[in-house]
Amino acid sequence: MQIFHGYEEVNQAFPCPILTIGNYDGLHLGHRQIIESVIKRARAQKGTSVVYTFRPHPHLALTPDEELQLINTYDEKLDLLAEIGVDVVVEQPFSRKFSTITPEKFFSDILVKRLSAHAIYVGYDFGFGKNRSGTLDMLRGFCQAEGVELHVAKPLKIDGEICSSSRIRAHLKAGDVTSANKLLGREFFYRGVVVRGNGRGHKIGFATANVKTDSKLRVKEGVYATLAKFKGEVFKSVTNVGRQPTFNKDSEVPVAVETHLFDFERDIYGEVLEVRMVERLRDEIRFDGVENLVKQIRTDVEAVRKILENIKC
Repeated sequence: MQIFHGYEEVNQAFPCPILTIGNYDGLHLGHRQIIESVIKRARAQKGTSVVYTFRPHPHLALTPDEELQLINTYDEKLDLLAEIGVDVVVEQPFSRKFSTITPEKFFSDILVKRLSAHAIYVGYDFGFGKNRSGTLDMLRGFCQAEGVELHVAKPLKIDGEICSSSRIRAHLKAGDVTSANKLLGREFFYRGVVVRGNGRGHKIGFATANVKTDSKLRVKEGVYATLAKFKGEVFKSVTNVGRQPTFNKDSEVPVAVETHLFDFERDIYGEVLEVRMVERLRDEIRFDGVENLVKQIRTDVEAVRKILENIKC
């Protein structure tokens, strides 16, 4: 997969470019439906599938004081696009200056002149140009005038719920990873380097991998049944997302993602671990003592083994 950091970097002509435009945070099933249509069409015409996306997310660039936690980091998004089979990604640097581009200029200068779009695929809620003033009707008119095909995807509903990044964020913040995963079509995951913690897990017989995560969305604090992926191998695991209240009375302690991998004794400090969230078990609890904590962890481990018993690793 080729990656260009902005349309200005695109200095070559692609065969029959089939293009889609969007933030694509989370790459949920609705997103995949659009992107897979782009890939299928491009392959049928021996063309090029192109995803035109933005970094940072426009909301973060225009309203930095407002919180918007991303479902995936930008690097994770690129990895997922590569897995799907996209040929080219144009990752457009987004700034206040870029946000002032008019819909007409965005279409003519970028989509037509620079990217030579043969066909464009977008979502039902697509808007473009300054203040998202470019509507779907406007885009239809532009495409018709230039002889560019336009395909607008209908909303995708799963169990009666529209598949959207905002709904997934809401589910994750509520700790409902099961509902979020249905819309994602996969498990929500954290991926990061394993760093040294305080070693308490090892001392009480449940060593944990402390995963340093980027500034992406945090699920509701609590204990989760998880699958941990390490160097291509997958291990059943139990994960605590929280502040270790039994040991830390300070509520300002940063939230940590700590995973206990079952039947695993390797030293993985400094290595990358991916933790896939499968199901929420319970809230994080402050226990009166370490003995009660250990007793609960044993109960959690057994509960997770039962939840994941039909998953082969």
